[in-house]
Amino acid sequence: MLLLTCVFSACSVIPRDSYDPEDGSPNARLTNTKAVKPQLPPDSRIRSVELFRDRPGNPPVLVLGSERQLTLRFDELAEAGNSFLIRVQHYNADWTESRLPSGVVSRGFSDDTISGGTPSVGQFPSFFSYSYTFPNRNLNVQISGNFMLEVYDYVSRDLLFSLPFFVTEDRGSLRAEVSEHFRDSRFPNHQIYTEYQFPDFVSMPLIDIDVYVVQNQFWGRSRKTTERDVSAPGLIRLHLNRDDSFPGRYEFRPLLIDDIFSISRDVIEVRPERDPPLIRLQFDVVDLDISPRITRARSYSFGEPRTGRNARYTEVEFNLERPRFLSPEEDIFVLGSFTNWNLSEEQRMVYDPASDAFSTRVLIKEGRYDYTYAVIENNRLDDLRLSSFFAQTSQDYQILVYFRDQQQQFDRLLQFGTIRSR
Repeated sequence: MLLLTCVFSACSVIPRDSYDPEDGSPNARLTNTKAVKPQLPPDSRIRSVELFRDRPGNPPVLVLGSERQLTLRFDELAEAGNSFLIRVQHYNADWTESRLPSGVVSRGFSDDTISGGTPSVGQFPSFFSYSYTFPNRNLNVQISGNFMLEVYDYVSRDLLFSLPFFVTEDRGSLRAEVSEHFRDSRFPNHQIYTEYQFPDFVSMPLIDIDVYVVQNQFWGRSRKTTERDVSAPGLIRLHLNRDDSFPGRYEFRPLLIDDIFSISRDVIEVRPERDPPLIRLQFDVVDLDISPRITRARSYSFGEPRTGRNARYTEVEFNLERPRFLSPEEDIFVLGSFTNWNLSEEQRMVYDPASDAFSTRVLIKEGRYDYTYAVIENNRLDDLRLSSFFAQTSQDYQILVYFRDQQQQFDRLLQFGTIRSR
């Protein structure tokens, strides 16, 4: 058994675009997605969405009352600039609406606006880039918990997309361990153990404290700890049941397109004369024992689209050799950080009998990303079936400690921390 220990004391998908096999349209809600239940993925004109603290890849987490800010960045494929309305909504730990009055949730105004944008230069498709930082004088929050940042079209008031973020009170002290075990499989699983030294105002920790665990910031796959122990004074121990363990082998493939003229070994062909340009990737093979995050300096599981007016969008052709255990009729999608791990019909792959492979083309901005392949069966997304041969790599786990405020009837986020497996 492998135990990794980390101590935290100071913290310094798919509602609309999921695939419905009954009517062939991306309308039905999938299970096992990486998006939280109320989250709305962007429509086709909104691209390259990011939400982070300080730098891309950091979790969108703030400490209540601190001066730190989150940055929202996105592009709109358009010929002219636009205006957008920004709102925040508060949610409980299980992502049900808290239904708190806006005056309880935020200070100042209940919404804010983004306008103008920076136009691209001589690119097809043309786009405008937008950036917004908050909290600010117009939009702020005054309680902790789960939040949804909502972006609306300013004129029509249509909701375009939403993203989760978190505000913690940084109360108490958190300790976490990753235990590795093998459960009826030759592949490892990770079971998370936590200890939380709670503040004095918590009088009934067995009832009022809940701990959720998330793997690699895929908030829609959070798992609630169910095993509890309050035998030690001022301390509660919680851990996941073995049946709720996370896969220890969970890896992605790199997509590095810094510039369409920088051809890597993973590219078959580049067609820069097309509008938009086309990049055809080599055929991926499922049963190769590869480990991308060991052989490269960093992961791009949150995406790093190029910034600047000269960045361009290109069609990227993904190709996947059909493994013997997969029938040509199965529904295969490519998903990655270039769409925040959301799915759309654009990402559904088509089987070609001549090459015995699946392929599709996705419009992606130049940059660095991670991706993988997924099978959809009975409206459930399975992104492990086509990556189970990856070698073991480290996994990041986010730990969220909630306190049920019985007086105001909402879940406060007391502590947040991250631990990495070896």
